[in-house]
Amino acid sequence: MRPLHPLSPSASPSPEQGTPASHSLAELLSALSLAAILSEALAENNEGKIAEIEASLKSIEDEKFQLEDKVASLSSELSVERDRLIRISADFDNFRKRTERERLNLVSNAQGEVVENLLAVLDNFERAKSQIKVETEGEEKVTNSYQSIYKQFVEILGSLGVVTVETVGKLFDPMVSY
Repeated sequence: MRPLHPLSPSASPSPEQGTPASHSLAELLSALSLAAILSEALAENNEGKIAEIEASLKSIEDEKFQLEDKVASLSSELSVERDRLIRISADFDNFRKRTERERLNLVSNAQGEVVENLLAVLDNFERAKSQIKVETEGEEKVTNSYQSIYKQFVEILGSLGVVTVETVGKLFDPMVSY
């Protein structure tokens, strides 16, 4: 006699068993079929058939518990992986923000160091300018060339945020940022 388990490989698959909804319909029909066979076996008082049906029901119940355990396990695993993905995404976002801040700080620090070094050159330019005494037309042309270079140098420093601070005759206030 063939086992009555509806989900066993020996059970003939119906065309409706392709989708989850059709699985539950097929299982319901199979359960109704088992119930009909059970009531027939009880009516005939057929102990062999009753034992076979009880074994099929036990097998179905065991498979149901196994599937429920598998669903719970997969659900737990999905939750763990989802949390891991969220953490990795947050870590990457924090990394991106941190590297952008570090890059901006690096650019700002490098620019500050360059400007600081160029200020010494500007001071030397101004000292040289105050020492020049133009006596000939050739010296005038050289002085004008240096002055145009000086003007261009000051404009470049201005584009980098350097401004002239008038300090002659004023008290120094360390609380003021220029």
